[in-house]
This record gives sequence, structure tokens and C-alpha cells, in this order.
Amino acid sequence: MSLPAAIESHHGVMLHYRGKGIFICGAAGIGKSSLALELIHHGATLIADDVVDFVIETDKLIAHCPEKLSGLLHTRELGLLDIRKIRGLNSWQASSSVDLCIELKQQNQSPVSLTTPYLSKDILGKQLVVLSLSVNNPASLKNRIDSWLAMYESQVNSMENLQLWQSEKLSFSA
Repeated sequence: MSLPAAIESHHGVMLHYRGKGIFICGAAGIGKSSLALELIHHGATLIADDVVDFVIETDKLIAHCPEKLSGLLHTRELGLLDIRKIRGLNSWQASSSVDLCIELKQQNQSPVSLTTPYLSKDILGKQLVVLSLSVNNPASLKNRIDSWLAMYESQVNSMENLQLWQSEKLSFSA
């Protein structure tokens, strides 16, 4: 008889968006569910809102929706929504692999940097790359997430390219 897999539950929202399983975390009321609703209207699939259950399956981190929360998304302005009735049956699925994490913060000023400051989050011994986004930044969260995913997928390191260009430029002018 096999033992049940260890389950770790976290407060947040889990989506599948642009081919990636993304866990959105942050303080209560910061806008996780509102961001999820926006991304769902742009093709994301809801996995779970409020409580996300994580397990390790075949050495991968997998997020599951608790059965009682299936297809439900709660936003402060609109209340409890059955996302399947609003966006169709394909707008929700019960589980997804977990690839990345977005942490929403109430931050007035971020330090100026030419590189993306990646953090990490440990869930069941698996390290997730975390992008910390300020909800106070006037730029669209969706556009920042789309840009980050494009950078992440292409593995383009703009900082290395800039440094290479600068060193070539300076060596020619010396």
C-alpha cells in the first residue's frame, strides 16, 4: 500500500498561462484574483483560487484545486464567480504543473536596476523563480507579465548584450 503524497497548501491563485503554470501570491486583498480574471480574459486557464494544493508527482511540482473550489474565482468587486459559466468550460482545469511564481506587492519604489531581480520560493523542496511586481506601478500587470514570460522563454539576457556592446564600443574608441 502506498502512502498518500505530501500536500502543501498555499494562499494564492494558480493559472496556466502562455504555456506556463504560474502561481500568484501576495497579501490578502492585493489583487491576485483580479489579475487572474484579467489573464483569464486573455486566454489563461484557472486552476485554483484562494487555496492551492501542491504535491510532487513524478518529480514535478503539481498544483491542484481543492474540490469544493472547482472553477470558482472570488474578486472583492464582483463576488464569487464560476469562471466556467463566464468564460466557458475550457477556462478551468483541476491541476497543472508549476513553473513560475508572481508575487504582488504594495511597493511604492523599486530599486533601479538593469537586470530582472529574480527571487525564489520553495514549495515541497522545489525552487520556483519568482517575479515580484508592484501593484502601484502604472504599467499594466498583464503587459509586464507578458514581457517577463517572453524574456524568460527566449533566455535573452539584455544586460549581457548591453555589457558586450559597451565593451566593444569602448575598445574601439580607446
